[in-house]
Amino acid sequence: KVRFGKETDPYQRIMVGLSIVDILVSFLTYFLGTWMVPKETEWLWAVGNTASCSAQGFFWAFGGAGELFYQMAISLNILLLIVFGWKQETFRKKVEKPLHIIIIALALTMAVIPLAFQTYNPHCGNCYPEVMYDACTNKKEGNLCIVRG
Repeated sequence: KVRFGKETDPYQRIMVGLSIVDILVSFLTYFLGTWMVPKETEWLWAVGNTASCSAQGFFWAFGGAGELFYQMAISLNILLLIVFGWKQETFRKKVEKPLHIIIIALALTMAVIPLAFQTYNPHCGNCYPEVMYDACTNKKEGNLCIVRG
């Protein structure tokens, strides 16, 4: 595509994807930090609830996986260009579109699975996939049950 008289190449579009997922994880996990953690945890500045904790955990998993996969896409792009002598146009036609689709699908899958099993819980001031255990109320003392944070 042509933007401001210059044509963008696949490397630049991969970098845009990497930048987007990096901004998501940086803002929602590291900048907002403990604000999204449920206030019941008594972490400093914790004012969130279970839903905000789940949202933070979702974007942490989505962004983290997206960053990893986009880094792999950059490596694949450079490998095919330098080692195998591909042109950016060949990469664009054969690889780029399925690559973006696969990256987004995998990152979404890795973020949705803990959401479906309700395992995004507070841990060390942020919300991550973390199984929390607590004493069961209907079993013998000492048994542990999985609880939602």
